[in-house]
Amino acid sequence: MRTDQFEEGACDQFRRQLDCQTNNSLPAETDPKLLYHLEHCSACAALWDARSRMQTRLKAAVERQEVPAVLSARIRERLTKREPRSWWGTGWERLALAMAAILTVGTGVWLSLSREHMPALADRPGQDAYIQRCSTTIAAVFKLGLGDHIHCSVFRRYPENPPTAAQMEEDLGPAFREVLPLVQSAVPDYRVIMAHHCGYAGRKYTHLTLQKGKNLISVVIARKNPGESLDSLLPAMSPSGIRLYQSAARRYEVASFDAGEYFAFVVSDLLEKTNLQIAADLAPTLQRFLLKTPG
Repeated sequence: MRTDQFEEGACDQFRRQLDCQTNNSLPAETDPKLLYHLEHCSACAALWDARSRMQTRLKAAVERQEVPAVLSARIRERLTKREPRSWWGTGWERLALAMAAILTVGTGVWLSLSREHMPALADRPGQDAYIQRCSTTIAAVFKLGLGDHIHCSVFRRYPENPPTAAQMEEDLGPAFREVLPLVQSAVPDYRVIMAHHCGYAGRKYTHLTLQKGKNLISVVIARKNPGESLDSLLPAMSPSGIRLYQSAARRYEVASFDAGEYFAFVVSDLLEKTNLQIAADLAPTLQRFLLKTPG
């Protein structure tokens, strides 16, 4: 959509808001008009998406850094020394200790800023508010997959023994039972622990949850409503001629592709590249299946 359909200067106002942004979320006091602008201005949405991806990568890089305990202890020891010469030492020592201190403090500050309050499993209003906060800055179509993933997969207490494949196929019903082996074969490293039809925020979904260790992946299928489309977005890649779209929302990655009367989503808290590759592996067979499945 052309940005000149908005109030004059709306793009400049939104881009100034980026300077106030932390943790991939806009401030709570953001003007609703700017949020509307973000949803409908492809240029600003692309800018926001690039900014979010940069922060996600920075956070991941910081969290992967390990500060040796002996180095932290040495810094504390130096700080408590009374003699100035013992602190300053040689030039390279000063530089090494300064960089270590910056890394130690910076990691702590970043992690404290990036921690998110997760509502309790019984707190449905809190969960809805959390989902709203996570999805504020992504395109409306991505909110479908993200919302159902968080609602149905993240805020769930799973049984110790997942249902059997036969039980999950029965839950999916005759029209969608083939999706289960299709997904499992495309993502063999993960185990399908849930497959059913569900609903969130007035929308119905077909939803499969896969698990490997602590990581959860959702494969979400949603029927399109009139006027809904991915065409206004820029594809991230096009394997096998299928355009895949990707967006980040806080710690979640959302990939999507078009399948006739349906949207298909892959949502996880994995790295962007990993989430997108899973969608690429799944897209050819799942799209073929959905194209022949009446909406």
